[in-house]
Amino acid sequence: MKSFKLGLMALALVSAGATLRADDSKAKCDAACAADAGTCPVTAGMAKLPKLSYMVGKKSLCCEESAKAVAAETTAKVEYVVGTEKFDSSDKAFASLVTQTEKFVSAFATPSTCSVSGTTTIAGECLACSVAAGEVATKVKKAMDSVAISYKVGDKSCNCPVEAKTLAAAKKAKTLFVVGTEETECEQTARLNLARAKYKAALLAMVPAKPETKAVVQ
Repeated sequence: MKSFKLGLMALALVSAGATLRADDSKAKCDAACAADAGTCPVTAGMAKLPKLSYMVGKKSLCCEESAKAVAAETTAKVEYVVGTEKFDSSDKAFASLVTQTEKFVSAFATPSTCSVSGTTTIAGECLACSVAAGEVATKVKKAMDSVAISYKVGDKSCNCPVEAKTLAAAKKAKTLFVVGTEETECEQTARLNLARAKYKAALLAMVPAKPETKAVVQ
């Protein structure tokens, strides 16, 4: 959870000791959110994942620090929003974010066939051919299966949670959950990192390969 909150503060683009004005914070927050948009299909796909946002009265913000600054000026409470759900605490909202993200990624990778049209939706594509849909499903599954959590205890790394627990007890050390380059002590954050990494791997697998260019011999 600690690493998640630090990530939110980084999105606000302010230092920990800075004095925040609500308008400035919101402007920086909006700029940070806008920076996430792009024409890259992977970037566009990642932008569809569930997000945690904040409501202060009727104002919606994407950064916790700017939301707190607005709340301090208006004496209104900060509400934590994930999708259509609202929460009164960041812990409850984060737990919902993890669950909703995992469900989103699972649905993205699960073929769904319409009983009326017969078309199959998989990985954001609607396909009339069942063979093509099966090929896409196989490609997506292979990409997602290539991403997994590993564990680090001190200078030891392993892929088994039971082994990690044994090492942690023997060394009296904390277990780090590792997904790619992301490391965290929080199991919930690790679940979120894993879901996002699997989804990104699937998106990358769906990007058409660039045609090879042959060198022109002079």
